[in-house]
Amino acid sequence: MKWRAFIGGIISGIIMSVFLKGIEELTHLRVYTLLLNVDYIPLLKRVTSNEPLELILHLIVAVIVSVVWFVVLQKINLTKKKSRTATIMMAMCIGLLLYPSTIMTERTPSLSSLSSLGFWLLGHLIFGMLLSLFYKRDK
Repeated sequence: MKWRAFIGGIISGIIMSVFLKGIEELTHLRVYTLLLNVDYIPLLKRVTSNEPLELILHLIVAVIVSVVWFVVLQKINLTKKKSRTATIMMAMCIGLLLYPSTIMTERTPSLSSLSSLGFWLLGHLIFGMLLSLFYKRDK
């Protein structure tokens, strides 16, 4: 069953990436850049400006989040509806926690950009909603 979490992380991560890339192309708000940004991680700072590698790193993180969350949901044994709600809330919390990393580089949106924050959170909402579909529950 963990394979569903693995696949869910990849698919949800790709769709979130495409959404944020589209928003960045349309609005010039650097939310896709923020998604892929690793400037503030010393060992990974060298891959900056290598979009394919940054995207792979994002997808690895999405899979790790998905599999770990799947295990957590199995342990707490929520109903299907509560599991979906919890997954969406988890994704939104991750978005809120990561957004302040914008202050660590000039490549990403300003911390005070409400439009960027809104699209960023919408991307995480989409991620959470899609991811929740991969966690099968009978009740």
